[in-house]
Amino acid sequence: MSDEIKNVADVDLDEVTGGYTASLRAAYGCIAGLYGNGQARVNNLLAMGLDPVVVQGLVNSILAGHVSVANDVIAGKYGNGQARIIALSAAGYDPNEIQNLVNHMLLT
Repeated sequence: MSDEIKNVADVDLDEVTGGYTASLRAAYGCIAGLYGNGQARVNNLLAMGLDPVVVQGLVNSILAGHVSVANDVIAGKYGNGQARIIALSAAGYDPNEIQNLVNHMLLT
C-alpha cells in the first residue's frame, strides 16, 4: 500500500475489502430477486466471480436484522403511516422493504 493519500472517491472498495463490497451489493440484489433462486442464483453469482456461500451468508445477516426491525414495526415502535416511513428511513432502512417483510410475516 502506498503512503500517498487518496481522495475517497478514488478508492476501489472492492480492492480494499477483498471483494466484500461486491458481495454485499450482490446480497441486496439477491434479496431483490435479481439473480434468481436456487441453482440459478448460484450459477449467476459464480458467473459474476462471487462466492455464493459468502453472498448467502450476507443475505441471511441482512434479513435477520430486517426481521428484528419488522418485529419492532409490528409492535408499533416505528409509528404508523408517514411517521413510520420517516422513522425507518432515518434509521437507515428502506421502508418499502421492511413493510413487505411485515406484510409477509403477518400473512404467514
